[in-house]
Amino acid sequence: MSQHPARVTLRQLCHLGLPAPLLLPSLLPVLRELVPADHAGFFFCDERGGITNLYAERMLPPNAMAGFHDRHSNEQFRRQYLARVAAPRPTSRRSMGADELASAYGRDVLLPLGIAQLLYAIVRHQGQVLGQLSLYRGPDAPPFSDADEQTLAGVLHYLGHGLAVPSPVAPHALQDQAIEEALAVLTPEGHELWADENWSRLIRLAHGNAIAPASALAERETLPRFVAAVLAAVQSAPQAIHQVVTSWGRFAFRRHSLHSGDGAQAVALRLSRLAAEPLRLAQGAAALGLSPQQREVAVLMARGHSNAEIAEQLGVSGNTAAYHAKQVFARLGVHERSAIARVLGEAVSARQDG
Repeated sequence: MSQHPARVTLRQLCHLGLPAPLLLPSLLPVLRELVPADHAGFFFCDERGGITNLYAERMLPPNAMAGFHDRHSNEQFRRQYLARVAAPRPTSRRSMGADELASAYGRDVLLPLGIAQLLYAIVRHQGQVLGQLSLYRGPDAPPFSDADEQTLAGVLHYLGHGLAVPSPVAPHALQDQAIEEALAVLTPEGHELWADENWSRLIRLAHGNAIAPASALAERETLPRFVAAVLAAVQSAPQAIHQVVTSWGRFAFRRHSLHSGDGAQAVALRLSRLAAEPLRLAQGAAALGLSPQQREVAVLMARGHSNAEIAEQLGVSGNTAAYHAKQVFARLGVHERSAIARVLGEAVSARQDG
């Protein structure tokens, strides 16, 4: 199998041992490098095909998601999901016709999310179904091809390994750095006046509850209460950074006071999603253009593994592990293992700034 750089990164991410909600926001963009798509999502489902949790790069607002559940979930999602689970092949694809795009489902779900071409995969781990991966393209993009299906099928064992890690109550002892941000302008009581395009998605992840159509309607009440509580906590210590840790990761809130000319007051609340250190290391190794073997070894070295441990984990000899370690030192221009994490982290920061 060809060692496409995105494939190597995908394998690394899936072997970090991180819980699925923490992994998915970094995993899906890499997957879309391997199989070109506009956006993607993963749906955790029960045995009857009901969505119990999901992460999507584009999400319907809570009201629209609740409407999806009431009008379309049983008819559209459950039946098709269970058929894919029962199919002999784990992957399948569809192109939505004009009639489907003009239907109620098309108007409520497909068009708002820019979906016309779909590629699906049922992800399993040790025979157990974990859920459905969905890749999407818009109406002006070409349909997914046989080659796209084959490429996706070739990495499903990685996805099964990575997404099978159970979610902890909260991730611990992870060094973080902001990798995504959103901004909302609120009244001092927490009522939303304006929000950017990232706010709706990130605030739901920071809220920490499972995201599913069946519970989306309740978010109309719980999300505003959560925002008001966060704002109250941030206002009580204006110079502090308020952090929230959920199964989706760690999030930081900062406030900025706003004053208009007529004396009205508002608060700008900035929300940052923070990346776990193992994810940053893998992303940094990918950004530096190391060979596939060097990237794997660099991440393990940065996480404190010895050559013997690297050899055991990669299934190579001690001499081979030592050789790759020397190559990593040479490529990164450092002489101590403790410097490797810094170099990989700087590579991520440089790519974000660029």
